[in-house]
Amino acid sequence: AVQLKVLARSATGQRISVYTNLTNGPRQPGDKDGPEQFHLVVVDNGRSRVLASKYRQLLRCIRCGACLNACPVYRAIGGHAYGSVYPGPIGKLLTPLFETLVGRADLPQVSALCDACRDACPVRIELPEMLILMRDDLRRLGQVPLSQRAGFAAWAKVMTHPWLYRLAWRTARAGLTLESLQGWVQRIPPAGSPWTDARDLPLPADRPFHQVWDQTLKHASGIPQPPDNVGGPTPTPLPQQAQAEHERDHGIRRPHAEPVSA
Repeated sequence: AVQLKVLARSATGQRISVYTNLTNGPRQPGDKDGPEQFHLVVVDNGRSRVLASKYRQLLRCIRCGACLNACPVYRAIGGHAYGSVYPGPIGKLLTPLFETLVGRADLPQVSALCDACRDACPVRIELPEMLILMRDDLRRLGQVPLSQRAGFAAWAKVMTHPWLYRLAWRTARAGLTLESLQGWVQRIPPAGSPWTDARDLPLPADRPFHQVWDQTLKHASGIPQPPDNVGGPTPTPLPQQAQAEHERDHGIRRPHAEPVSA
């Protein structure tokens, strides 16, 4: 009874769905209808192997689809892109386990690890943790391409050294600015060309977030500040400034409260 309540509410928001079937066994003496015999066929399909592994908690899945609805990747590419009867976050794990980990090594990589699936799961399966474990298994099996390993190593180096991060950001922005059109880049070098094959890339901001945040805090504290970015590109306006400029450019006037006379 508890599982039926959790399943329908997590899947469609209903108390019970039309896909719920109740089976009560063969017909008993005195019953007017019902089957004479009842046979239950349990298909293992590799589940015993999963039960004995570190991925055993995946078998708690009740197939409600809540993780699919919450996953930004699934919402963007749809279910057919997974090439399996198990799409979405849970499918990225079950399909390699039921079929072959090496043959479906691409599936665990199709995740942003945003934790949305874990938050939506009614039975609290640690899907992001399982995805990380499976990625580590693929690494141990040598299924991570050299280009990907080199890319992540370079990314880790840049992200752990602020001066390298600033240098990389300035270099990337300068190079992409030359290829940009109205703030969008239509083609980038081969390492990232698969992205721009199907979509444009927004030009990086003229200032990194930490600079904007520091300035915002200083303005909030009332500390006088010198002019920003003298001789450089025009800084990105703060949200309040951008809103004011938008209203001014479009002739939008905010209603003002009338003064109350004593």
